[in-house]
Amino acid sequence: MKHHIIQGYIQHIHLIEYDHGCLMLDGGCRADLATIQDFFITTLNRPVTDLKVVMVTHLHPDHAGCVAALKQLTQCTVVTGTYTGQWYAGWQGRLEHMVDMGLALWVAARMGKQRQNIWYSPMLREDQQLQDGDVVPGFEDWHIITTPGHTDRDISLVNPTEKLIYVADLIVSVKQQLCAPILVCFPDQYKSSLARLKHYIGYTLLMAHVKPQTLHEAQIDTLINHAPSSPKTNMTTMSRLIKGKLAQYLK
Repeated sequence: MKHHIIQGYIQHIHLIEYDHGCLMLDGGCRADLATIQDFFITTLNRPVTDLKVVMVTHLHPDHAGCVAALKQLTQCTVVTGTYTGQWYAGWQGRLEHMVDMGLALWVAARMGKQRQNIWYSPMLREDQQLQDGDVVPGFEDWHIITTPGHTDRDISLVNPTEKLIYVADLIVSVKQQLCAPILVCFPDQYKSSLARLKHYIGYTLLMAHVKPQTLHEAQIDTLINHAPSSPKTNMTTMSRLIKGKLAQYLK
């Protein structure tokens, strides 16, 4: 097994390579398709059709945005956690979908990236849903654990043999300090998900927006103590940003 990190549009893409094929731990942005293709051809010297399974930890643009294009290109199996109802269902969901793409483009601009088309369908069409503890089809050394809080359906992926755990956006970093993501829609579930990580002390922590590092119990305790106690949604975040801009304007 080889672990590769591809620099995506606004996030790290974690690709796990085996002789029999490759596993991608999240689907990336729509803008990442050419980058992924190039990595297979020029770095791995393998056809992109060797991508066999793409996991989707949740539905945000930098985790599910390239899934449909990868499915069409490679015929890979798309796997996610168990959920009820689409995350972006209804008119409010479609609004959230547009806001999330806008936030992704805002992050890209702050990173100095050129604006790209990152539109993707708000409806995920997965091939298989997994429950807590289920193994990934074709890659049985990996299993999922449910870690909601950022959204209602987030999952993480664990490889006990290699002592790796991919937590997607469960943990991010601000000023080189690990912290909660901007959006924590379900704070109680989020704290419970962080507590689950105590079973994986000493593992290498893989994240979508932070370089890998060894997981320590003190880090988890700090994250739980500083986790938000009320929901941080798109609406509360946008309201805070608008109030901040108004305060600056009125000075």
